[in-house]
Amino acid sequence: MCAVAILAAMSTTLTISDELAAALEAKRQQTGLPTLDAAAEALLADAIASDSADIAGLGLSDEALRTWIAVGEASGSAVAWDAATVRNEVRRRFAARD
Repeated sequence: MCAVAILAAMSTTLTISDELAAALEAKRQQTGLPTLDAAAEALLADAIASDSADIAGLGLSDEALRTWIAVGEASGSAVAWDAATVRNEVRRRFAARD
């Protein structure tokens, strides 16, 4: 296990697996951040901001999203799709809207 201290206005230590620590170190090297702590802080901040934006962009509650996932899973197995067919269907639906 590896401990990562997030140093900001409030300091917190997180314990993460060695595998995650290795992935974090690789990301730190890739981005050129000076420390493992800086990489963890940047990645967590990005993840939180992205998560909030994704949720807000969907306009769905967690329960509504889970319901739609269940509907999709109940609709059967995934099938191969053709981009042109999907594009035509989207255009048809767009043209048919009120």
